Amino acid sequence: MRKELIRATTAGLLAAGVLGLVGACGGGSDSGGDDAAATPTASESSSDPATASPIAGAALDAPITLTAPTQDAAVGRSFVVRGSGVAFEGTLLWKLSDTAGAETVSGFASAGSTEKQPFQFTVEAPQAGSYTLTVYRESADDGSPTDVVTRRLTVQ
Repeated sequence: MRKELIRATTAGLLAAGVLGLVGACGGGSDSGGDDAAATPTASESSSDPATASPIAGAALDAPITLTAPTQDAAVGRSFVVRGSGVAFEGTLLWKLSDTAGAETVSGFASAGSTEKQPFQFTVEAPQAGSYTLTVYRESADDGSPTDVVTRRLTVQ
């Protein structure tokens, strides 16, 4: 039994490493495509938990992942955000902040409450400029932002 667990864990870690290497070699950025896959950040994973071992999958699968827009993307004043996530009562929060860190617009999106589910929402930026999109869930302990995922964006 122990040897099987070690083999499954090793296979999962190897698969995650290969997926990470393939993702890192994926190429340039897409400045406007909502359908482009995002490069995972430190808090995101490109591992498929269905194919990885339970131990490796649990360590690598982030509660929130964004697939669009990509980091440093140029978007229109109205743009679509896509991803998948899990949060208490299935509610993810988001905000768009300007370069000074001031929140310009905010809202929420419905995701999974017990397992990751896809989500999509539209952001209406107040004007052209540089912004940071932040998607997160609130801590059940104190309401603070947790599992925060950000994207720098240029709104045209």
